[in-house]
Amino acid sequence: MKLVLLAGGKGERLRPLTDNKQKALMPILGEPLICRHLKELSKLNPEKIIIILSYKKEQVVEEVKKCFPNENKIVYVDQKEEKGTGHAIKMAMDYGGEGDYLIIYSDLYLSKNVYKNLIKLKSPGIVVTEVSKPWNYGVVKIENEIIKDIKEKPKIDEPVSNTIFAGILRLPFDSKEYIDNIKLSSRNEYEVTDAIKEMIKSFDIFTLNIPKNQWLDIGRPWDLLIANRLALDEEIKGQVIKGDVHNSVVIKGDVIIEEGAEIKPYTVIEGPVFISKNSIIGPTSHLRPYTIFLKNSSAGYSVEVKGSIVMEFSKLPHFNYVGDSIIGEHVNLGAGTITANLRFDHKSIKMKVKEDIIDTEMEKLGSIIGDYAQTGINVSILPGKKIGSHAIIYPGCIVDRDVNSYEIFKCKNAL
Repeated sequence: MKLVLLAGGKGERLRPLTDNKQKALMPILGEPLICRHLKELSKLNPEKIIIILSYKKEQVVEEVKKCFPNENKIVYVDQKEEKGTGHAIKMAMDYGGEGDYLIIYSDLYLSKNVYKNLIKLKSPGIVVTEVSKPWNYGVVKIENEIIKDIKEKPKIDEPVSNTIFAGILRLPFDSKEYIDNIKLSSRNEYEVTDAIKEMIKSFDIFTLNIPKNQWLDIGRPWDLLIANRLALDEEIKGQVIKGDVHNSVVIKGDVIIEEGAEIKPYTVIEGPVFISKNSIIGPTSHLRPYTIFLKNSSAGYSVEVKGSIVMEFSKLPHFNYVGDSIIGEHVNLGAGTITANLRFDHKSIKMKVKEDIIDTEMEKLGSIIGDYAQTGINVSILPGKKIGSHAIIYPGCIVDRDVNSYEIFKCKNAL
């Protein structure tokens, strides 16, 4: 079996998180998605691993080599033009030749249980799951575990079921003629779902159904928050403390504190919490459940963080509240910067994704802050707002709209 990982897309809906980073490198408990896939799927002992690249391809190659420095099965194929999943799969099969292919979209969160069960996927076959909004995916109709129909992103009133193609498929090489004959879609892409639709006219395609709480398409910023929360629940069991923890620190629940991390006096940690290498927390900080600090990040005096991801080299120096937010790499929040995460009316938070206003279906959601952004002292950021990478927010401002990358955001009361 040959393993194919599709890692070429720009991830425009994830911005500003993908301004500076390929979407396949989004972290799950500090581990890039693509490295997580490779670690788990290598247990299936594939004869070759083909990674399809395009946007920020050098980043992916560099990160994979860090994760698997001695892996000689991995080859990289440059898609060059991002023409859709069908085109990417065609390139993989053109390169790989005869054999059976397990193909996975790299921007998926999968539970450890799903990886184990992929051995049960028959060829030809696809993995399916159920979602609440199927019109955002390829919707499938199934009878006796066999696909009877599939339609890519139907209109809201059209889906025949809540069951969708989950971005994982297994194909024999003789299915390549269907991949080769895909026509350009209305989205100007070669969609693999169009090939599947033609295949089912000639032979059976099997399905493997996985639980919806063990799979997530990380297509929008808040999906990364949810995926990490799923991983915290599944993978953090008990207390694993390898860092330097002051004897006055209070730790409750499931917590991992990695080597080199330092937890300063009178800090309170309520798990599940993951604190990566060389992070510094405290003194008198409060980390509430579902908080993640990645390598070399820090929270200083009287900082409270709840349900958030703080990425590498970012600093929350003092008197900050960060709730249900994602803080990108190398971000610095001025003293007193607050991320609001709840509306007065308790309605779900909406967020702008590209040109659309999307209901996140989350009652609590704070800010998404891109890499290298900075805020001055006493900045307040309203729920669901995004701050682009390298943006600067002047002191005392209330951020009530999205801020573009590299924008300097001033307000009337700014100094």
